[in-house]
Amino acid sequence: MTTPLRVLIVEDSEADASLLVRELRRADYEPTYIRVETEAEMAEALSSQTWDVILSDYVLPVFSAMAAIKTFHNSGLDLPFIVVSGVAGEDTAVATMKAGAHDYILKGNLSRLVPAIERELREAARRQEHKLLEEQVLLSHKMETVGRLAGGVAHDFNNLLTAIMGYAHAGVKNLKPDEQVYPYFEGIQQAAQRAASLTSQLLTFSRLQVVEPKVVDLNDLIIQTAKMLRSVLGEDVELVTLLSPDICPVKVDPEKMEQVLMNLTVNARDAMPNGGKLTIQTCNTHLKADESFQDSEGISAGEYVMVAVRDDGLGIDDEIKDHIFEPFFSTKETGKGTGLGLSTCYGIVKQSGGYIDVQSSMNGGTVFKVYLPQTQEGEAAQTDSESADALELHGETVLLVEDEPLVRAMVARALEGQGLTVIEAANGEEALRLAEKRMAGSIDLLLTDVVMPRMGGIELAEQFKTCYPRTRVLLTSGYTDEAVIQRGALDLDTPFMQKPFLPIDLLHKVRQVLEE
Repeated sequence: MTTPLRVLIVEDSEADASLLVRELRRADYEPTYIRVETEAEMAEALSSQTWDVILSDYVLPVFSAMAAIKTFHNSGLDLPFIVVSGVAGEDTAVATMKAGAHDYILKGNLSRLVPAIERELREAARRQEHKLLEEQVLLSHKMETVGRLAGGVAHDFNNLLTAIMGYAHAGVKNLKPDEQVYPYFEGIQQAAQRAASLTSQLLTFSRLQVVEPKVVDLNDLIIQTAKMLRSVLGEDVELVTLLSPDICPVKVDPEKMEQVLMNLTVNARDAMPNGGKLTIQTCNTHLKADESFQDSEGISAGEYVMVAVRDDGLGIDDEIKDHIFEPFFSTKETGKGTGLGLSTCYGIVKQSGGYIDVQSSMNGGTVFKVYLPQTQEGEAAQTDSESADALELHGETVLLVEDEPLVRAMVARALEGQGLTVIEAANGEEALRLAEKRMAGSIDLLLTDVVMPRMGGIELAEQFKTCYPRTRVLLTSGYTDEAVIQRGALDLDTPFMQKPFLPIDLLHKVRQVLEE
């Protein structure tokens, strides 16, 4: 069985070129070649076709191996360049190797040609693999940097947004729609919610967003979401669902998975400006550790549920595909997108322990495949206590610990407005002193921020759970770094609320925690 080989031959003699081709065929290669004699011909060949190896004579009437090496370097390609010459001499060989040739072979000793080509092809493949790994490491560092930036900004920014959204909400609630300032408060509220959405997407991409995983049936989730997806797609796009009836349950945040489906649907719609068909498919599948995905991280072998979102739209070229999950990367015109949609999908899937891949060809459509680990856990039953609307407040006492004065004042006002007694503290140490004075027995709820100076909310919550086990605890934060996620709400099994939030949502959460 012959092996194809694309060879660019820099040679003025057709007879000598034929000798090289004959030598390759004797070694079971099937060469496809072009012979060039000038710099212009070589440059044109390098730019118009793909090659596996370059074989160059040392001296040509109007060209030379040294000039050919320079032309090769200018092309930016990385493939074997071997000089095959009738000119003997150690100095000549050394000069060409220093200039960038990978080997120097005499025409009178062509037995070295095939071994040299095979060796250099292996080296070129090794260099390409090393380059790919370097690119993956650089991309990983780039993503990590964005994550740190998002997390660092999120804490202060989300604190401010909490105050802005809270006061704007109070203004809208307490004003009549026909009052002159009502639209101003309404506009502030809408702008703050958009800003909160952007921050949330950055945190999701960075895997710093707190998720609330539940055991769900993805088929049910897709069916429930289908009506909303159809309204997004419009009348000229047909939505088809091919749902395997025996798929296994997965443990994910249902709201986040709905966001993944929505983002992928919006992208599919934009790729089909003249209409088309969008297919959502589910099935059980097994992944091997050596699977090759767009996902740059290693694959954990095991059993997964796959959700495929396929369109028959314009497709994605390879250059765009390489950057498709990067934050702020967008092919849409200015003002039509933030460039966070697919990076948010990436973050949600990764935080759920899964993988996401994209396959596409120009004018051949696109398919995004999401792989989520199967779970053996049973689906959690809903209880009446999960309905915040069914709960009531009874004048309980809340110890509010928040280092940002604007947020502390807004939250205190919202709680007191519902008849709760609020004790305020700016940090954990002050909160402990206040608790000791009141013997803490009269404190029904500790509502504390996580990231604070001197003593943070996690340490404070741990001490409360030890010293005052009857006091309920609710953590809040605008910044969910690894310490918060790993040492905080999860280990403590403590309710958590992500900033920014509206007062009404906080009150619902407070009522839920107090009734548990």
